[in-house]
Amino acid sequence: MVGFEFAIAFATLNTIGQIVAYSHGMRPRMDHTGSRHPRLTRRQFWATVERAIGFIVASLICSALVHRVDHPWSFAVRVGLVTGIVTGVGQTINPYIEYFADNLPERSLILCGFTLQSLQYWLALLDVRVT
Repeated sequence: MVGFEFAIAFATLNTIGQIVAYSHGMRPRMDHTGSRHPRLTRRQFWATVERAIGFIVASLICSALVHRVDHPWSFAVRVGLVTGIVTGVGQTINPYIEYFADNLPERSLILCGFTLQSLQYWLALLDVRVT
């Protein structure tokens, strides 16, 4: 949508941002425990906000460098909001998913694994279009 140059610049800035974030203790499993209920700690919430702001800033910098984005502020806010919302929802429900997976009987877990692994072959065999 915005070109290869934008993608390279954006990926570079995100890599640098991840390195800085990890060096300051922001990790995916931060404040993470398996739980029967979805949860979002204050620290996870602010990490989500910081990530969204970081993506907005990265989008604006890349837009200034590449000059291919028609409405850079609108695009940057959309990128930041989508990233923030997905990160927040993921951090909220992942403890529940992990708790559920940890408490599945072994046979059910093996069946789920085999089913998911073979899904791609069934789709190809039955000529199901995914796109």
